[in-house]
Amino acid sequence: MSGTSQTNYADAELLELYRSGIEEDFSTLEKILSDIEQNSDRTFEAMDQARCIVHNMKGQGTSFGFPLMTRLGDSFYMLLKHQVAQRELHQSTTKLYEAHLKAMRSVIENEISGDGPEIFQQVAASLKEKVTQVVD
Repeated sequence: MSGTSQTNYADAELLELYRSGIEEDFSTLEKILSDIEQNSDRTFEAMDQARCIVHNMKGQGTSFGFPLMTRLGDSFYMLLKHQVAQRELHQSTTKLYEAHLKAMRSVIENEISGDGPEIFQQVAASLKEKVTQVVD
């Protein structure tokens, strides 16, 4: 086997591991959203757990060819970090959380590599703007 074939196989294997891991992350983030929506007594602990997961997701996105995941992850992380620090749930937090989660899942499900289509660029910009309004 040539070096290029081995590299392609290794890249494909790493990408598959990334996708498998990110699916687990999505499931965990959905469970956390449910906890937050139910206003459980562990809302901020759950948000902090989500913050850690999103931090890893945004860090890995660009490495695996999904810079849009990193861009979406930046604003999602900013929202979660702010809410954990404030220990007070902003009225739009759960909707923004859900919107980020859906957008990120869509990037992976539709295999949107690079910067993605204009509509995704607009979604990312809109989410960032809405998060900035909450954080400022």
